[in-house]
Amino acid sequence: MVDKQPPQVIKTQSKFSTTVRYLLGDKVAPGKPVLIKAQIITEAQARNLRQLGTVPSENVGELINNTAILEHTSSKSTCATFRNMSIKKIKRADRKGSESVTEEKFALFFTTEISITGCDTPYKIQMISVPVVVIVHGSQDNNALATIIWDCAFAEPDRIPFVVPERVPWKQMCVTLNSKFMSDVGTERCFDSYNQHFLAQKIFDKPDIAGDYSNMLVSWAQFNKEMLPGRPFTFWQWFDGVIELTKRHLKSYWSDGLIFGFIGKQHLHLILKDRPNGTFLLRFSDSEIGGITIAYVAPSENGGQKIQNIQPATKRDLEIRSLGNRIRDIDFITHVYPDLPKNDVFRRYYTDNPLPRDTSGYLVVSIQTKVGVEPLCDSPQCSETPQDHNSSLYSMDQGNRASASPFYSLSPHQQTAFQPVPGPLQGMFTDLSSPNGLFPASNLSQGPPTEMEIQEILDTFSD
Repeated sequence: MVDKQPPQVIKTQSKFSTTVRYLLGDKVAPGKPVLIKAQIITEAQARNLRQLGTVPSENVGELINNTAILEHTSSKSTCATFRNMSIKKIKRADRKGSESVTEEKFALFFTTEISITGCDTPYKIQMISVPVVVIVHGSQDNNALATIIWDCAFAEPDRIPFVVPERVPWKQMCVTLNSKFMSDVGTERCFDSYNQHFLAQKIFDKPDIAGDYSNMLVSWAQFNKEMLPGRPFTFWQWFDGVIELTKRHLKSYWSDGLIFGFIGKQHLHLILKDRPNGTFLLRFSDSEIGGITIAYVAPSENGGQKIQNIQPATKRDLEIRSLGNRIRDIDFITHVYPDLPKNDVFRRYYTDNPLPRDTSGYLVVSIQTKVGVEPLCDSPQCSETPQDHNSSLYSMDQGNRASASPFYSLSPHQQTAFQPVPGPLQGMFTDLSSPNGLFPASNLSQGPPTEMEIQEILDTFSD
């Protein structure tokens, strides 16, 4: 059996390891060491091996360090570990229609002959790994991961290699998205019914329908082939951007219940329409990859109210100034939904970085967020609606720095909690098993692309 599977997204020239185990280790006849060999095979070769017993003869890729000796370990298991294995080159099959190179699946095929004590004839043993996607550059990682996620989540037991359904029920997709998000971010907080409903509306492109999506079918094309309407990216590319942003910069905010997250503008207006001016919530941008925006209640010109959305902050923005400090900078947002003073809730996320002592004769500056200021360039700024505000960072002298608010301590029951609306999807995640290990991570190093890599990347985009 394959005891330690290879990474399911493998970049050529990148080293990885895998381990196979022989379960009858104490029965191996003494004498000549048992050598195990690995080769890479295509999906078609894996299918023929399963259905016809045909051992692959054509070599579709060059594996480095593809042999290992079966050894008895200190834990009394019998294993062969392939260390520093890498794929030097790969031969692609002819693709069907619009199929991309990142949709093509391979596997590692292990073979050996083992002599058993008391038997005269050696046994030929073979085993294949889980499916893998081979890429040539880190830019292909996102789409390759989508292929693996679909395979891990929706493959049937004892399938023909590596057949997956073209469509799956939304309720299964929703569980998969939730598991992936929780696993990668490292949080125990799952999606509420608002989040689930918005994700369904987005993937089905039905922003005005408030019905039950649970039994609707999601296609692979809707997941990661077709661009979202009016956007230059797919649903998965957008969702993966949210995961990356949250994992790197927003994990604590999300786990503490301070980010509302996935919510459509209809629901946004519904829950904020009767709130006082200055009430705000944090939601993930649906117009760009990896952005979080502040939606807040503001007075309108006619004396009423309107909902404004501040320009989304991206990973790069949050590397410059944290979300907590940005919220502190903006004076006109005062209470986080439903009605908690922002300084009570976000106080622990405020940081006061002492200004360095001036040793060069220059005036020392600091950075602060300003909203609704005209940009200092001719290029248009991104906004989600015509009423959205630009958010800019300005250098301020020490005397103009925002004053710190008194420290507030929140008990656990005072933390912001969003009340989910009743709906058919509520309670979906009570039976979720641990997502850890469901989607194996790929440790990819990204370097300058070679000529072959550039051509394959161009092929990916043309597909």
